[in-house]
Amino acid sequence: MPRKVETKYKTYKSDAAPFFFYIDVIPLDLTQYEIKHHLELLKTIQYNPIMPLPSRVDRVYNGVSSTLIKPRNPISFSIGENNLAILNPTPFIRFGIEKLLHFTEIRASGQFAISLYTDNARKWWNATRFLYAKLRALEEDFAAFLRAYIYIVLVAKLNEEDLVGAAIKYCELIKDVCEKRINDKQILVEAKDRERIVNMYKMKEGRVQQKRFKFSKESLLYPSFVDIEVVDSRNLKNSPVYEVDYSIVKKISKSLKYIPLLIYDDLLECMLQNLKALEAFEGNIMDPSFLLENKIILLVNKNNYSSDQLKNYSWLDDFDAINIDSILKSIRPTFTRNK
Repeated sequence: MPRKVETKYKTYKSDAAPFFFYIDVIPLDLTQYEIKHHLELLKTIQYNPIMPLPSRVDRVYNGVSSTLIKPRNPISFSIGENNLAILNPTPFIRFGIEKLLHFTEIRASGQFAISLYTDNARKWWNATRFLYAKLRALEEDFAAFLRAYIYIVLVAKLNEEDLVGAAIKYCELIKDVCEKRINDKQILVEAKDRERIVNMYKMKEGRVQQKRFKFSKESLLYPSFVDIEVVDSRNLKNSPVYEVDYSIVKKISKSLKYIPLLIYDDLLECMLQNLKALEAFEGNIMDPSFLLENKIILLVNKNNYSSDQLKNYSWLDDFDAINIDSILKSIRPTFTRNK
C-alpha cells in the first residue's frame, strides 16, 4: 500500500502554545529562499519589523488555538522632558499576525504542497484572541524588550544617531536577559491561584553514541513542561483577567503546559544571529519610522496625557478590531486555496 502523505502538523492538546512578538532590526534575508512565489510574498513583509516568537505556524495551519501573551499594563516610555512613547496594541498585533500568516503560507506550502486554508486561519484567530493565561515572567520580559526598543533604537532615530550601533545595543540587552533566564534556570509561574518558582530544565546523565557500538556518559539537558492556566476572557465579568479567582472560572483545559526554556532559547538564537550580522553590517536596519507611520508607536506630549488615557492602550483586549480577512486577501496562495 502507498504510504499515507501527512498534510497536517502534529499538535498536542496539552500544548498551550504561548507566543508573542518582538521588534526586529534587520530586514528578512531573502537569499535562503528559492521559490519565486515565496520570494514575492516575503518582499511584502521584508521591512515589517514585528516578528512572531515562537512562530506557531503549526497551530495557524491546523486551525488550533494558541495563547497570545498579553502584558498586564500598557507599555510606554518617557522620551526627554515632553514626549511619551506608547505601544499601540492593536496595530502591533495586526502587523505581527500579518507576518505570521505569511510565514505559515510559505512553510506549509513548501512542506505539504497545500496553501493555508483561510477557514483554518480564521478559526485559529477567533479562538486565540479570547484566551488569557497567567504568564507573568514572559509578560514582563516581553514588555521590557519593547520598552528597550523605544529607549535605545527609537531614541537614536529621533536624535539622528547611529542606528546600527543602537541595534547592536538593543540586541545585546535582549541576549543578556535571555542568557540570564536560562542560566538562572528558574522562572516564576502562577498556577492553582498561587505563585511558585519552577525549574525550566533538568540536567541528567545519559548515554551518547560516539562511534558504532560505543557510548559515553554526558549530562543532557531536559526542558521542563510547566503548568499553565488558560481561560476564555469572555467568561470574565468586569475584572482584570489576571486578578480573577481561577477556581470559579471554567478553564480551557486542566492539563495545559508549555516549555518556557524554548521561548528564551529561540529569542536568544535570534539575537545571536542578529549580532553576528551586525558586526559588519553595510545595509540599512529596519527604520523605526515604519512603527511611527503605522501608529504602532505613538508619540504624545506627556504633559497633556493622563494615566486614564493610557488605559486605552491595554493589551487585555479581544482585538476584534483586527480584520484577519483583509490580511488573508493580501496573501496570494502558492497553490489553489480552499476556503
